Amino acid sequence: MKSFNEINKEVLPGTYLLKVPFGPVWTGIILVRGEKNFLIDSSHLEPEQYLIPALDELGLKPSDIDWLLCTHVHGDHIGGHHALHEKYGVKVATLASAADALRDPVKVAIRVRTRFPENSPPPQSYLKGVEPDRLLAEGELLEGRLRAVSTPGHDDDCLVWIDTQTGTAFTGDSLQANGTICQGVAFYRDLAAYRATLEKLAEENIQNFVCGHDYDGIGSIVVGKESVAAALRSCAERVKLYGERIAAYLKEGVPVEKEPVSLARRLIEDVGCGMPEKLFLALHTVSEHLKETLNEG
Repeated sequence: MKSFNEINKEVLPGTYLLKVPFGPVWTGIILVRGEKNFLIDSSHLEPEQYLIPALDELGLKPSDIDWLLCTHVHGDHIGGHHALHEKYGVKVATLASAADALRDPVKVAIRVRTRFPENSPPPQSYLKGVEPDRLLAEGELLEGRLRAVSTPGHDDDCLVWIDTQTGTAFTGDSLQANGTICQGVAFYRDLAAYRATLEKLAEENIQNFVCGHDYDGIGSIVVGKESVAAALRSCAERVKLYGERIAAYLKEGVPVEKEPVSLARRLIEDVGCGMPEKLFLALHTVSEHLKETLNEG
């Protein structure tokens, strides 16, 4: 069993990253320590498996966590929320706009995993939602420190938590770069919203990024304002590249199936970071670009 310190050092002052194994990659849980202690995301596992032993190494118990937050309601980020809230009494906060998703994560899983049924795993019907203890408005501060910013694109309920003390943005999956090896390429369900999110974050005074996974092209920890700007440019450049490649494939006559597998495989082979067993995440992205390209034509 791994711990915060075994997997990653204190990545920034008062900020710890627990990397929980998730297939061939990892999914992150963030601990922000201070006068108030915050957990951001809870992985796909029950807290007893990785989180609670990791907290124990730092001299903390679940009762020492003041707020449990999330970056979005996908199973690899909120799998421990129900137990932490119901069993251990940890209070939950989120944006009001993301509350319905947190209440019903199975609905979110169904939306993601049934659009391309032949190339998707079954929805995670075991996920349990929670009723938030506090709903925040866009930009509102939690405990005078963390500010929530809506960042849709990867999915509708995505948000970034910005630590106003350090200028660090905890992005979850809101920044996709070139994706992970589980995806093949960046995964976004809404292309226009993802572009808008990249522009929105570029306008924020962000000094550092801490991502929810290790992303091809930017990694997981981005330190310094110049590096933050470069990471955002890298994400935008990937979006542009995907669009250009897909438009070129169409001109070459690559077939467009109901589930555009041929286009997704070609894109991953050309510019991706690994061919996943299930192509559903890449199919969302390809379908968004395909829709835009065909509308432009």
